[in-house]
Amino acid sequence: MLEELIFTLFAAAGTIAFAISGSLKGIRYNLDILGIAVLGFVTALAGGLIRDALLHQTPVAFIDLMPSVYAAIGCLIAMLSVRISLKIVAPLTHPESRTFLVIDAIGLAAFTVLGARMGAYAGLNLFGIVLLAAITGVGGGVLRDVLVAEVPLILKADFYATATIIGAIVFALLYWQSWGLPEIMLATFTVTLVLRLLAIWRHWQLPKLQ
Repeated sequence: MLEELIFTLFAAAGTIAFAISGSLKGIRYNLDILGIAVLGFVTALAGGLIRDALLHQTPVAFIDLMPSVYAAIGCLIAMLSVRISLKIVAPLTHPESRTFLVIDAIGLAAFTVLGARMGAYAGLNLFGIVLLAAITGVGGGVLRDVLVAEVPLILKADFYATATIIGAIVFALLYWQSWGLPEIMLATFTVTLVLRLLAIWRHWQLPKLQ
């Protein structure tokens, strides 16, 4: 079924991308292999665990082994890429570089789709769908940053959570207009990713009081 295939692809891509971003953060702080893996797994899985708890469901990661496999793959990709690049010239990616931000944006867009879909399937209203999408998208990143004593990216980044909120609203509106789920998921992913990438490129920021 096309819907389930797209959902599985987004789950895999989002989990791997977030595991890479979390692992790169651990590498930046010169953590050991276990510390790097902890940050990778937290970034990749924590948002989904919180989302499932709010829905009174057994977390998917506790039933299906694949989320942990995807997270492990992401951690390995990050570690190997840095190790290989160190032997050549310089680190392939720096956690504060645009490469890090783009990888994180892919995870954000994919997880926005997953959270919004689960909220819609649970029969939640617009606020509920947006909240689940946001928690799924940013929850792991918040815990990642807290663990390394950083101000979470969601509180300081240019147009970060806003992209998730807009993407979730797009999902809800199209869902209530009875669009096909594959089209809704692809549209939501595209809107969220494009907004986040434009924010990185154009340095978009929300208005500040001072």
